[in-house]
Amino acid sequence: MTTPTRDGAPPKNSWKQYVADFVKAPRQAKAALMGSLLLVAISPSALSALTPYVAPAYAMKTGTTPSDAILLFVTVPLVIGPLLLPVVGRWVDRQGARRVAIPAVILYAITTAAVPLAAGRTWLLETLLILAAICGFAASLGVVFKVISTWFPEHRGIGFGFVGVTSSLAGAVLSPVFQWLVNGDAPAVPSGGSPSTAPPSGKPPVSAADPGVFTGLGWDGVYYVVATAIAVIGIPAVLWLISEPKVTVPAGPKLLEADLPGVPFRRAVRTRAWIFIVLLLTFVSTGPVSVRQNAVDLFGQSGIDAATVSLGLSVLFSASVVGLLVAGTVLDRARHPWIVAVLIATVPVGLALALINGGSLALFYVAMALLGFATGAESALGPALIAKYLGLKSFGSMQGLTLAITGSALALAPYAVSAIQASSGSYTPPLLMLVGLTGIGVVLAALLPKYPRPWVMQTPAEDDVPRQPTVAS
Repeated sequence: MTTPTRDGAPPKNSWKQYVADFVKAPRQAKAALMGSLLLVAISPSALSALTPYVAPAYAMKTGTTPSDAILLFVTVPLVIGPLLLPVVGRWVDRQGARRVAIPAVILYAITTAAVPLAAGRTWLLETLLILAAICGFAASLGVVFKVISTWFPEHRGIGFGFVGVTSSLAGAVLSPVFQWLVNGDAPAVPSGGSPSTAPPSGKPPVSAADPGVFTGLGWDGVYYVVATAIAVIGIPAVLWLISEPKVTVPAGPKLLEADLPGVPFRRAVRTRAWIFIVLLLTFVSTGPVSVRQNAVDLFGQSGIDAATVSLGLSVLFSASVVGLLVAGTVLDRARHPWIVAVLIATVPVGLALALINGGSLALFYVAMALLGFATGAESALGPALIAKYLGLKSFGSMQGLTLAITGSALALAPYAVSAIQASSGSYTPPLLMLVGLTGIGVVLAALLPKYPRPWVMQTPAEDDVPRQPTVAS
């Protein structure tokens, strides 16, 4: 086993060795990683690509305003859904990932399939959407970070990066698929909810009576397809792929968490490291998501049209993949926490460029690339830092609590920016506030305490799985 450096930082091995060690992971570890990525691909985060088409379709069919439809399908489920992740994480810490994932993914499929049955009863529809979000987050984000942490202790950063990459790529691929499933080949419907009076340029109008025309499944029918996909992909992934390394349970406590190295939950939530991690992620994450959700109106005031903004958003999502992979690999090998401040400093810089942009396309694309890079980096930072500072004993519950806090900020920040803009008549005040908040996040990252010595689980050569873990001293 490679000996850690004196300050507890990762060993100085080459990039070639780093990659080779990842490739040589045990077969069970690779299977668990694949299962984790499959769960991420059907998670509420990946399936959020559905809501831009479901919400307007629901609004048009029911006469609901578009804003109320967004509140119903997007805001409330995404605010409440992650709130139980600390409880789910605690359950994972104590009982194991598979025992949590099996009932969670089954309930996720059932509640998703039940959503169309609540059509016409708004309170029941909202309840089912919230339950589906809770079960979906529990079956994916509540499980996968713990699985990756235990199987890849030296490659957590890149493992967490793969989680974000999978979510981003799934959203990119599924977006046109969901659009077609909901709307079919019918003419586009504007955001206001009334059918377009003219078909798209160059395309003849289609007739719903034409048997050769797919008119779409509507907002409700698509949920049956999604529920089927969740069951077909999620249940086999949990039963056949998801696992955790075996540990020897000593006499006495029978809970899995007792055998893992790390800081207990009650002590972990009081550490300066975790408090700083939560605050810096909460502050920094508000910038990219607020710009992304308000991009058309924000940059439209500078004379940048919607088509160009759409291309800029593609740049943002592409840069997020780069940010995930770069941040993951850098965190695995970084010996000092100040690198975190460097990674997230792209947020206030990108916001400043968006603020001073007077219509320059060059500044626009640079700003979107910087914000996208940070978006990806943030996804890998939280779980990687928690594992480094606090170990694995309470990792699931700590990661769940972190996601619950930061997830609420992600859901509320765009609406706060829009409200401030509406009251002030300008995006300058909210952008200045975001620059200040994200700047504080960078300062908190620079003040993170020194990394502790690594939390080590000894791996016996005979079976290539960790047994009784020990803390390096």
